[in-house]
Amino acid sequence: MDNVILYVRVSTDEQAGRGYSLRDQEQKLMTYCQTNNLNIIAIYREDYSAKTFKRPEFKKLLDFCKKNKKSVNQVIFIKWDRFSRNTAESYQMIATFNALAIRVNAIEQPLDLTIPEQGLMLAVYLSIPEVENHRRSLNVTSGMRRALKEGRYMGSAPLGYDNGRDSAKKPLLIPNKDAVLIQEAFELMATGIYNQKEVLIKLKTKGLKSSKTPFSNLLKNPIYYGGIFIKAYKDEKETIINGLHEPIITKSLFDKVQDILNNRRQKHHTKHKKLNDKFPLKGFLLCPVCNNPLTASTSKGRTKHYSYYHCISPCNGRYVLEEVSQWFNDFLDSISLNGPIKKLFEEVVKEQLSEKAESNKLGPKHFEQIKKIEQKLERLQDMYVDGEIEKSDYQTTKIRYENIVTELKEKEKNDFDEKVLFDLYQKAINKMESIEKQYNNADIEGKRLLLGSIFPNKIHFENKKVRTADVNPILNEISSINKAYRGIKKWDKSKKLDMSHRVTAKGFEPPTLRAEI
Repeated sequence: MDNVILYVRVSTDEQAGRGYSLRDQEQKLMTYCQTNNLNIIAIYREDYSAKTFKRPEFKKLLDFCKKNKKSVNQVIFIKWDRFSRNTAESYQMIATFNALAIRVNAIEQPLDLTIPEQGLMLAVYLSIPEVENHRRSLNVTSGMRRALKEGRYMGSAPLGYDNGRDSAKKPLLIPNKDAVLIQEAFELMATGIYNQKEVLIKLKTKGLKSSKTPFSNLLKNPIYYGGIFIKAYKDEKETIINGLHEPIITKSLFDKVQDILNNRRQKHHTKHKKLNDKFPLKGFLLCPVCNNPLTASTSKGRTKHYSYYHCISPCNGRYVLEEVSQWFNDFLDSISLNGPIKKLFEEVVKEQLSEKAESNKLGPKHFEQIKKIEQKLERLQDMYVDGEIEKSDYQTTKIRYENIVTELKEKEKNDFDEKVLFDLYQKAINKMESIEKQYNNADIEGKRLLLGSIFPNKIHFENKKVRTADVNPILNEISSINKAYRGIKKWDKSKKLDMSHRVTAKGFEPPTLRAEI
């Protein structure tokens, strides 16, 4: 009989009505253990986000496992998004448990992580919640940009302003007592007599609370003449629009200060060296001998020029440009999501998104809760009209109920959109196709952006190959699957490359998903 630890987790923004409650998870896990003759030795209950493993109860769980590794066989949970929503950290944590000879698994999404194909399934399980969260953050960004375009400043008020509300209860900046000092700062700078340090010292004696860098940024902020800066986003260029708040200075005064600052900056301006198209890997490669960053250069031989990535002293190792490029292209080819593998990956993602959408649907409890709060608001208003409660109590309670209703209705706006998320996945999957060609056809900036996305740190070469420890773990899984598929294609075309995660556990009968290549 295996000894197991149960881990149940629900974040503060998840609803019990969607099957995420701690009690619901715990009951399912206990039933599973009873059916499969597993001995429960501990239960850890968490009310924390899964973005990282810096969770109080999970830390206790890990410490317990390290101290009692001989008596723990498994750590189990309902689904993989209960374990983590961070793909890279998850692989590292699984490796930690493997080192303790402890298996981790989800009873509703069981995987055999010794099989590369199922390792990729794990990446799908973990990345779907990440994509969902990212989509929601994009919705928030879109809402904030709409407010900015309407002339409303979003965020903490800059020096010289306080956050306030207009008659419609919408955010509005209101000048405070520091506004006079801000105006004086611009006026002193506009004389051209003082530098920034001198102006800051003068104003500090009058009560301005700032330091060198924030003060420098203050002098370049269009907010003070009534402008609101909107960053570039997708196809939209950066722009400055007229805000609804009261300006502290005039536009002409602001422009005069910018002219003075720009003239002073040009005197000390230094040009940065342009990147060399010939050496895209410069800055990413580490010397396999001394682990220092490799530089690159071209030297003249008797008959032609020779280019190298090379190390400085003490090891002075050097590597022919063409050979390094070939090694790197071989690696890119190994992580490309090609042909049947790409199609299979899309099908797996589609199925998982469909399941996620079904489980995320807002149930009757959600709408019942809104109705109950709205009824309470009506009763509260009647009590106030009848003189049963004071005005201050009425206003405080009314705001609290209205905030609850707003939060619940916001969840409806951010409900899981299966089609949008699949489109995002499809775009990402397409970008993982023929990575070698994408890299070789890109300009120097495009190549370096691609390198940065593949390698979280630097690149090591071992035995004329890219060291896999440096690579994004999902790409490692793709590489393993490609090797398996190419081996099957070469030796036995009748064999299957099975990516099914549905390893049916005892007492469990989930549906199966199989694909043949």
